[in-house]
Amino acid sequence: MKKIKVFIADDHELVRMGLRTLLDGETDIEVVGEAWDTDSAVDGATAARPDVVLLDMRMPGAGGVDACKRIKEAVPETAVLVITSFDEDDEVFGVMEAGANGYLMKDSRPERVANAVRAVYDGQAVFDAGVAMRIISGRQNGSNGNAQLAEPLSERELEVLELMAQGLSNKEIGRTLWIGETTVKTHVSHILRKLQQNDRTQAVLAALKAGIVKLGA
Repeated sequence: MKKIKVFIADDHELVRMGLRTLLDGETDIEVVGEAWDTDSAVDGATAARPDVVLLDMRMPGAGGVDACKRIKEAVPETAVLVITSFDEDDEVFGVMEAGANGYLMKDSRPERVANAVRAVYDGQAVFDAGVAMRIISGRQNGSNGNAQLAEPLSERELEVLELMAQGLSNKEIGRTLWIGETTVKTHVSHILRKLQQNDRTQAVLAALKAGIVKLGA
């Protein structure tokens, strides 16, 4: 079985140790490296080419937003999942604009972190409930959060979008709606086109802000 390769970037050794212990206990996840500052995070991720980077927002150096941007430029196929204690607006929206695939708080349940790693690896959008509520409240700057429909979503597409907002994978969406995974991928493609977004993360964020879907429990 192919394991999801994860790189951990956090300036606190205890946090890195805790995340490594948590993820090493998962049969489908492998930690391939660690870093404690911005430059080592970028250099390490570029060298290891992991599937997912767990990224702290406030590390020595230029910080998480800069690290995210540079990692996505160097290894665009790598998903970046921010996991931090800070949720100030400029950092939240800055790192999302830099290409982050998700944003979790460090007080998230352990199983939530492991599932979030799997979700962003599978191309899903994952973010803390508080972050989503800010977007719904319209506090995001820029136009990426505005959902402008090229044409109306079908009833089935709305169902798929609602499940995307809950962080479900294509396979999980298919099981929930009793449809094939290929059919789910087709619906997702239509949703992106109609919402005029380039990826699932921005599509979900835009739909939440516009009130097209509501945050799942």
